[in-house]
Amino acid sequence: MELVEITDKAAWDKFVSESPWGHPLQLWGWGDTKSRNEWIPTRLALMDGDQIAAGVQVLLWRLPRLSYWIVYAPRGPVVEPGSELAAQLLDALTRWARANNGLYVRIEPAWTSHAPGGWVHSKNRLQLAATYTIDLTETEEEIQEPMSRKHRQYIRKAERDGVSVVRAGKGETAAMYELYVDTAKRAGFGIHSQEYYETLERELGDSNYLYYAYFEGKPVAFLWLAAAGRTAYELYGGVNAVGAEMKANYILKWEAMRAMKAAGYEIYDFNGRLNEGVSRFKDGFGPDETDYIGTYDFPLNRLGYQLWESLWPVAKRVGRGLRGR
Repeated sequence: MELVEITDKAAWDKFVSESPWGHPLQLWGWGDTKSRNEWIPTRLALMDGDQIAAGVQVLLWRLPRLSYWIVYAPRGPVVEPGSELAAQLLDALTRWARANNGLYVRIEPAWTSHAPGGWVHSKNRLQLAATYTIDLTETEEEIQEPMSRKHRQYIRKAERDGVSVVRAGKGETAAMYELYVDTAKRAGFGIHSQEYYETLERELGDSNYLYYAYFEGKPVAFLWLAAAGRTAYELYGGVNAVGAEMKANYILKWEAMRAMKAAGYEIYDFNGRLNEGVSRFKDGFGPDETDYIGTYDFPLNRLGYQLWESLWPVAKRVGRGLRGR
């Protein structure tokens, strides 16, 4: 099968959304939003007649003052890991990248097995390999059973105290940004501009699931997910001082899980597992510890790749610093 570029957004998103290996970061809108940060999104596929058999959205980034490109697939490719089709797709992708002056190809698939043979495992990553997940095919009672007693108590307390959870309508990101700015200042991390999140919400369309926790008529916490394939994936979350006091983030996450289960998704991905306070909060919901295969690179220019990999940690820190301004 020949690798072709897909230019039909509806066809691409249909493929990603219906594939059991689809992931929200492979949706068309995620790539288009990243184009605001100088990435160029391209969707490539192996075709079976007029149907997409396997595919990958790659983001291309040109190295400063050089003619080489980094070819990066966030949570892709969309194909069964370890299959012959996966091998064909990865081979076609590396040949495509070489023909388009790629320095290397980087993939970070949501696979728990079948690391690609002949690829280099890299410590320099963009997405976390270690995460927490919830099996949404279980009953609500089964999902709640491994939760810590404190988490179950806080969920009930928030409900008794009048905290309610509502899914936001289209374009309702202003309160989210205000809460996120407050959270980022207290926690000491950088965030994008308000315009960036407005663009993301618009580009992802119906794949967005933005929830607010309200107390006394005001939003006090938010949780933003994107969903595709079998997976509901946490993008961002935040809570202000009132929300923290009312334990709003506990009931917010639980109600989001219930909503994702009701929508038919099978995996709830917390988007990261680290040894810190946020991860301890996540761990209290009793999730499974899930480890994806990590970051794998296919160098197309060995010397250039080794040099860039040594510079990557510095470039990444600079990029984060600029993004937060």
